[in-house]
Order: sequence, then structure tokens, then C-alpha cells
Amino acid sequence: MLHGSRPGGLSNAQEGQRLRSMGPAPAAQLPGTRARVVVDHGLAQRLTAGSNVSRDARAHWPDLATAEGLIAAWTGTHNALNSEGADHTRFRAPIAAALSRRRVEAMTPVIEAIVTEALTDLDAETGVIDLVQAYALRIPAQVIVRLLGVPEAVLTAFQGAAAVLFDTAASPAEVDHARRTLLDLLGQMVDSKRRRPGDDLVSDLVRAADASSDALSDQELCDQLMLIVIAGTETTVHAIGTLLVHLMTHPLQRALITDGTVELEDALEESLRLQPPVSSVPLRFAVRDFTDSVTGEAFTRGEAILIHTAATGLDPQVHDDPEVFDVRRPTSRRHLAFGNGPHFCPGAPLARREVVTAVAQWLATFPDSRLAVDPDQLHLVPSFISNGYQTIPVHLR
Repeated sequence: MLHGSRPGGLSNAQEGQRLRSMGPAPAAQLPGTRARVVVDHGLAQRLTAGSNVSRDARAHWPDLATAEGLIAAWTGTHNALNSEGADHTRFRAPIAAALSRRRVEAMTPVIEAIVTEALTDLDAETGVIDLVQAYALRIPAQVIVRLLGVPEAVLTAFQGAAAVLFDTAASPAEVDHARRTLLDLLGQMVDSKRRRPGDDLVSDLVRAADASSDALSDQELCDQLMLIVIAGTETTVHAIGTLLVHLMTHPLQRALITDGTVELEDALEESLRLQPPVSSVPLRFAVRDFTDSVTGEAFTRGEAILIHTAATGLDPQVHDDPEVFDVRRPTSRRHLAFGNGPHFCPGAPLARREVVTAVAQWLATFPDSRLAVDPDQLHLVPSFISNGYQTIPVHLR
């Protein structure tokens, strides 16, 4: 069973390494289904960029009708993540436009203000703080509130339910209840934005959906918004927390950043490679019977496929000493933390900007910050999807 990181068990990275010993794409049992788990970086790149696999479960997965729980929640929604071709373009285009590099540049002053406010509030703290709740989570949460237009009360309720969709141990009933809660919250928000639109991403999406000749249904719009809010929070909070953990536990590497020898952006790419904020996103499906020309791995039409991003970043065929954090690594950008091919994450520029801004200002404000526990005492969230720390106890000074 592929459980994912959990207390007392293997981390996602360790589980990926165990699977690698069985081949480039061994079969494994997930909660509710069996899948081929791709741990070879080259194979993952070819599959995600090619036409032999699809994310559209409705068209290519015979078992969708009987899927339940976590797998059903991730594969059964109709949004940019789980669509291909014209549907994928219809879902993705307005998001890509809203999160373009130009738009991210325009958002930067707001991001900087959010980070400054968070650090100012922390400056009075004298004891141990939890970096996740007190800082890393606050940054993407406030970006979503201020730039996407999600009301703060809605986001708070949303985050509690969304956590269930990443929990490997959650029962099908718990997952179904969480998904219904999320869709209800988003439905209420869509209605509110229709009545009182604002200058924000959600209002833009509602306007675009209503004006298009190929308009999104309310269900599709809510499915799309669920993806945006979840991805915009979960990935960024873990990317911030994990990079700061790496820098606090590797003082020589940290010094290379603070003295300007190495750019912080390079350290971020190395952290994304070594411990991506998302270990895997269910699922892809074989469109036809095919054999990979490089590895010789054979796949059967309709077979479920999971790209194990955490494992592909540790591929020894790509990276020397892959388990070492090295901000000067020449291959650090060869990772799949934001996906690949048509499904490369359109929010990557915004996420990178949030992380670099948050970490740079943290290092400048708290240059002596350090973990308050041994690194071995940091527990990863119990998930084969999400890949970050539950809490990060820190001394600021």
C-alpha cells in the first residue's frame, strides 16, 4: 500500500526510493485503487509531455464509476487538472491569463506588504513559534484573500475541509463530506461575486464564464475554483516552510544565499527538487496499450498511473548525490514540482514569487532563526499527495 508520509513510517521520498528498487514504474496499491507508480524522471517527463496518457478519467478510466473517497475526489472533478484538449484549454486559458508573469509583477507590491505585515506581527514574539501556522500559511492565505477575492471567513472554513482531501487516512465518508462542504462554500461565493463583482481573480472568472459562448456551468466553475484555492494554498505553504527548514539546517548553504554568492531562486529550485510541496497528484490513465521506448515499461489501456514527483527528483540517473541539499547543484531545475507538458501549473510564477519574497524577508528579519527541535522530530503531513511539515517549531533569535 502506498500510504505516503506518516508518523513512524516512511516519508514520501523514502517510499519513492523503495519503489525505485522495483523498477521505473512498479505497481502499487493506493487507497481505493491499484496504479503504476512512476519514479523514473525520464519516463515521467515522456509520459506527461506525450499523448499516451491522459488525466481525463471520464474518458479513459473504466473504474471511475466505482471509485470513492480520496481517489474519486481527485479524479472525479471536472476542471483544468482532469481534462484534455479543448476542455482543458477552456478551463486553463482564463487562469493562465490571470496568473501571467506580467500580472504577477503587478501583484508583487501586495505580496511584499503581506509578508511585511506577517513579519511585523512576529517581531514581538519571544518564545518558540510554529513557522507553518504563524508565517508560511499566512502568506498564501492572504494572497488568496486579497488578490483572488476569496472572503477570509470562507477561506478559513475552506482550509479545514481541504485538509481532508490530502489525508491518506481519511475515510471515503470523510472525503465525500469535505468535498461537499467545499463545493457548497464555493457555490455561495460564486453567487456573491455575480451579485457584487470586484477587481479580483474570482470575479474575473465568473464574468468570463458568464460571457463566453462556451460558458462554464456553475458546477464546472466551482470545480475549477476548488483547484485554484487548494493549489494556491497547499503548495506554497509547504514550499516556504520546507525551504526555510533546509536553510536553517544547512548553515553553510544558507551563508551562500545571504552573502549573495548564490541566488535565493536557485535555492528554491533545489528545495523543490529535493522535497517538492506536492509528492503526487492522482491520476493519469493509459489511453492505449503502449511500451516506453527507453525503459521498456509496458502499459495497458485504462491502467491508472501515478507520477511520483518526490521520487523523480531523487533519480540518481539525473542528479549526483540526490539526497543532498546543494544550492549550487547544476541540475536543480530538472524537477517536476510544478508538473510538465500541457498540465504545467499556471500558478508557478505566482508561487515562486510568494516563496522567494517570504523567505528573503524572513532571512533578513530573523538572521539567527533556528529550529527548536531536532530535524528528525519534524513530522510530515500524512499524505501521498501533499509533502510538507505539519508544524515547524522555531526560535526566531
